[in-house]
Amino acid sequence: MGTQSVKEQLLHELDRLTQDQQEHLLNVARRLQTSPLPPGVPGEVLLQQRHKYDFTPADLEEMSRAIEEDCERIDPESFSDSAT
Repeated sequence: MGTQSVKEQLLHELDRLTQDQQEHLLNVARRLQTSPLPPGVPGEVLLQQRHKYDFTPADLEEMSRAIEEDCERIDPESFSDSAT
């Protein structure tokens, strides 16, 4: 599979999914195109906007734990450096 493009690999994997999984993946792909959150948004902001996303309760719990443990810190200097 090393010579296949990413698109070809996605199509191959797509054929292996159930109809419900394909619909879920389609929704994810659409959200990726219209996501209001750029890379590097603090977790607290993401949780405040969780109603815009299709997170499972387990996902939300895991994110909350990571935020509380300060596992997701953003260095504003490195973020601004990558934008230049």
